[in-house]
Amino acid sequence: MSRLHSLSWRALVWACGTTALLVAMPPDYRAGIVMPLLAALIGLLTAAEPESAWVLSLEVVTVVSWLLTTVVYGYSPSWIVALAIGALLYLHHAMAAIAAHVPVPARIPVSLLTAWLGRVGVVLAASVVVCLPITALAGAPFVIPSAVAVILGAGGALGVAHLLTRPGTRGR
Repeated sequence: MSRLHSLSWRALVWACGTTALLVAMPPDYRAGIVMPLLAALIGLLTAAEPESAWVLSLEVVTVVSWLLTTVVYGYSPSWIVALAIGALLYLHHAMAAIAAHVPVPARIPVSLLTAWLGRVGVVLAASVVVCLPITALAGAPFVIPSAVAVILGAGGALGVAHLLTRPGTRGR
């Protein structure tokens, strides 16, 4: 049976968190060295301590950064960027949850990760299905304010998460 070392898994936690932060920040900030290094450091803290508040902190900073990028700095919000940030944050959160329960010297069976990856694929596909109608509405003659779009997106994500965690829908 093939197994993946937990440090490799934690490296993926770091990569997803750092990438989410970099995608969310304004392009001018990514061009320098300070903000990418800060993003890498925060991502590293989440990988080193996945059971800590660093995970939530990274995710909140990512969302606030994206809101500042679009609302304050005036960059046009893109549904592709928003979907990418959401997917990266979902992956980061779920991978950190697994890493928090796996001791550092352990090895994770690939069969477990394959099943997990299937579930992640379903969630991300459902997110695209929810995102497309919102995008179509945003392109209609009336414009949805970005604050309302964020609330609709968060509500959709919570709805999908609720459906997937209901007792009758969990894989055994």
